[in-house]
Parts: sequence; structure tokens; C-alpha cells
Amino acid sequence: MHGVPLEGSQLLPGGGMSLSAQLDREDDASTPQWRILQYLGLARLVIAIGLLLAIAALGAALRGGSAPAYLAAAIIYFVGATALAIASMYLRRRAVVHITAQIAFDLALISALMITSGGLRSGLVVLYLLPLAGASLLLPTAAVFFVCSLAVITILLDTLARSLTAAGTEASLFEAGLYGAMMFAITALLRLLAQRLAAQEQLAQQRGRNLHNQLAINRLVIAQLEQGVVVVDADARVRANNRAARILFGMKPEAQLTGERLSSVERLLPLVSAFQRWREGGAEEVTPGPNVFELPELRLRARFVMPSAVQSDEFLIFIEDQRALDERAQQLKLASMGRLTASIAHEIRNPLAAISHASQLLVEDANDGGLKRLASIVRENTQRLNRLVDDILRVARREAPLGDDIELARFLPEWLDEFVRDRPQAIGRVVLQVPAGVRVKFERSHLRQVLYNLLDNALRYASGAGGAVRVFVDEKGPAAELWVIDDGPGVAEGIRASLFEPFNTTHVAGTGLGLFIAREFCLANRCRLAYDEVAMPDGSLRRGFVVRFTDADAERQGSDFLDTMTPHE
Repeated sequence: MHGVPLEGSQLLPGGGMSLSAQLDREDDASTPQWRILQYLGLARLVIAIGLLLAIAALGAALRGGSAPAYLAAAIIYFVGATALAIASMYLRRRAVVHITAQIAFDLALISALMITSGGLRSGLVVLYLLPLAGASLLLPTAAVFFVCSLAVITILLDTLARSLTAAGTEASLFEAGLYGAMMFAITALLRLLAQRLAAQEQLAQQRGRNLHNQLAINRLVIAQLEQGVVVVDADARVRANNRAARILFGMKPEAQLTGERLSSVERLLPLVSAFQRWREGGAEEVTPGPNVFELPELRLRARFVMPSAVQSDEFLIFIEDQRALDERAQQLKLASMGRLTASIAHEIRNPLAAISHASQLLVEDANDGGLKRLASIVRENTQRLNRLVDDILRVARREAPLGDDIELARFLPEWLDEFVRDRPQAIGRVVLQVPAGVRVKFERSHLRQVLYNLLDNALRYASGAGGAVRVFVDEKGPAAELWVIDDGPGVAEGIRASLFEPFNTTHVAGTGLGLFIAREFCLANRCRLAYDEVAMPDGSLRRGFVVRFTDADAERQGSDFLDTMTPHE
């Protein structure tokens, strides 16, 4: 209503609200005008009870107190006040009807009480302040002064009528005029105060809505964060948390964590310990160095923050997945390594071409058969290095592999002959077992380089005994697997997680790129290279490297061939 404008209301130029706008919202029981109507109803009921008690106690001592008309008006006023108070509390519909009924009732009954009690000198003129206050809070400005005018006209007409009779000579028109002026002044003051109150209430409601919207937005943003957010008190009792935090804690997304102590969850005890250490060390706004702690099968980074804007016993804990941070760092390293590899590959091609050309000339000019053989070996290896450079460049540029159809029973013996020819120390130490009819999709040059890297690595750590390195094909699963196993000590458990990372090596002469490049070639051909365990024919378990080829069905899916190396720019 007017004294407390509502959202979407149509305000009049004087600050009031149109009746049509009131009708649009009058059935809303939560709007403030109903509270004002209840207060007015209770005030009216108190005044009516006071009048009846005064008549009962003082009787004839009151001016007009014994007049039947005055008593009847007081009783009607009490009954009507009771009915209006009950209606404002329990019949919250059509607010305009309630407002009109209450103000009209007040004007009529207060006028009747004033007239039957002797007019202006009875002192009941002050009761007009009740409908004037109600009108100032609930009606537009023009309607407020209209109600005031009705009250003033009633006072003036009663005074004028009494001045024309013998009994009313003591009535003063001047005094009635002063009362009228006073009532207009009080009405204007009440109206001004009501407008300011309405403006403040409207501002408070608007700010409340803005705050509510901001809180809703904050909750939505926090809920969508990949970073876990937990609000705790000094005892590490959770007051708020988001879905990401529960997932990072290894809990179900729909789990209930609010109200629980972090210490009640066993896997979160390291977090509680870190939080207590941070508090004992002097809780600053941001921890001087993120506190990293371990959870079962999950590394997390916790950052503790105490809000500084207000005095609060709450603390914020930001949780990040340490593995995700490591993966991002790894991706940056791989991107840099990819660009560096592509640049180096470009620089290597020119010397390789010169070496290959020189070896060709040496073959043509040499008369000694031994020199010709050595020159041909140089030329073959330069050609292999050149193919390797081409392959690395293609992988760096994310070019799709050729996907050659390879029959392993023919390919592996040919490759092994070439491998042993260049490495005499491998003669007799490598045993090949491959069944006939096994075919895979893999670019030949890529598979050759993968096997070169795996066999070189196996021979480096294997013993010098015959059959120390075994290369065999297992076709028991849905797709063929190519295993390379040696009799060496195997890979230590502590470095298995970083086994295929670039520049990671335990050999003094190693570059740390062999296994990384082998894995990239396997990924490029939609295969997997892993270090795993396999059961041997004698029942023992051995660990070694395995290339898991993609079966035909997965091959036809046509998924992206590479997801680790950044293209060369």
C-alpha cells in the first residue's frame, strides 16, 4: 500500500500508490499494509475499551457520559473495533475494502462520539488522529487530505450548529478553526514521515533483494567451482561446503557434511592437523606457503583463510587437487618439450642428409668390401634417424598416423634381425615368440621405434645370459598384447608413477626420452604402453612393458589420436 510501496507498484506524483496498483497486490497476505491494519485495529480496540471503562467508572462526571446516545455510540464503537481487529487478522483479502471500512468507521463513530458528548469542548477531537495516522500510512496523499478535510468539516459544522443555539453560545468558531489548522498540520507532518518511512522501507527491501540475489549467485558460483570450499569454525565443525570439496574428500557428492566435525572423518585427520597447526602458528589471511597433505590415494593442497572484513569465528579452507596441479604443470612441460623437439628435429635433418650423402659416395668409391658394409650401415642408420625425425615432427604437429596393417609373425623377425645386426651384444640374449596370424593396426616406423626403445632399455638392465630378454605376443584378451620382459631387477615401485615422463631416467647415460617417445607413438596409434605384470607359462609372475593394441571395433570409432603433446607452432 501507500505507506510501504511494494515491488512493481504504480506510484502517484505525490509519492502515493494508485488504487489499481493496490488492487493488484491486495490479496498478498505478506505485504506490510496488513501489519499496519492490525496495529490500527488493536489501537482502535484499546481506545474503545478505554471509553467504556471511563463511562463505567466516572459516569455522569464525564461530559455527556450519561447520555444514552453517547453510551450507545461507545458500545457500537467497541463492537465495531473488535470486528475490524479480528477481520484484519483472519480475513486477509481485499485490503482496499479493509482500509476503506476502517477509516470510514473511525470518521463516523468518532464524529458521533464527539457530537453526543458536547462537541469540541469534550476533548474527543483528539481521536481523529487515529484515522489520520492510518490514512497517512495506507492511502495516497490526496486521499489522506480528503480524510482530514472530512474530519475538519465535521468539527466546523458541529461548532457552527452549536453557536446558532442558545445552548451553544460558549462554542467558539475560532477555536474550531485552530483545531482544523492543527489537524491539517499534523496530517502534513504524518504524511511526510510516512513517505520517508516508505522510502526507507523500500530501500531496505531493495537492498534485501539485492543481498538475497548476491547470496544466491555466490552459492551458485561456489557450487560450480572445481576447487573445494569448506567453511569451518574454530573447532573444525563444518558450517558450509560445496560439492567439489566432498568429491575431493572422497565422499559421495550428495553426502551431508555440514554440521559434522572434520575430525569425525578419519581420512580428513591430516587436514584437521594442518588446520590446527596453522591456527597455532597465528592465523593470517593467507597461509605463508600452501599446506600440502596426503589423503588415501589422493593428494590435496589446502589453503586456510580467515575473513578480515568482519569479526568472525569462521575460517575458509580452499581445497585443490594436487594431481590436477601436477598435470597442468606436466602439460606445460610437455608443450615446451614438444616445441623444443620439433625445433631440434628441424636442425638435425640437415646433418643427417649430409652424412647419408657422404656414406653413399663412400660406398661408390670404396673397393674394400668391409668399408662398403660399414658405409651401408651408416647410411641405413642415418635413414632410420631421418624417419625418426619425421615421425617426431608428425606427432608434434598432431598428424594422424598411417595405420599400417601389420602381421606380427612377419614383422617382428625382420625387425629383430635388423636390431641384432646393429647391436652384436644382443645376439642370443633376445628370444622372440609370436604366433601366426596376429594382425594389428600400427604405423610400421612407429612400431619399429617403440621396439627399439623398449629393447635397448631391456638390454641395459638384463643379464648377459641367453634368453635374458623375451619378446612375445599374448592374444588371450580382446586385443593382442606385445610384451617385452627381461630378467633384470625391474623398475622400482617409487618411480613407476613417473616412468613415462620426459627427462626421467635412472641411467647415467640416458636421456629420459626413450620411454616417453615410445608412449607418444603408442598414443598416436590409439594404443597403450604400460608397465604391468603378466603370468608366465611356468606360473610365475613377471613385470615388463606391454603394448596393448586397439581391437578392430575400437579402431573404427575414430577417436582423437593424441591427447598429450601440444602441436608445434
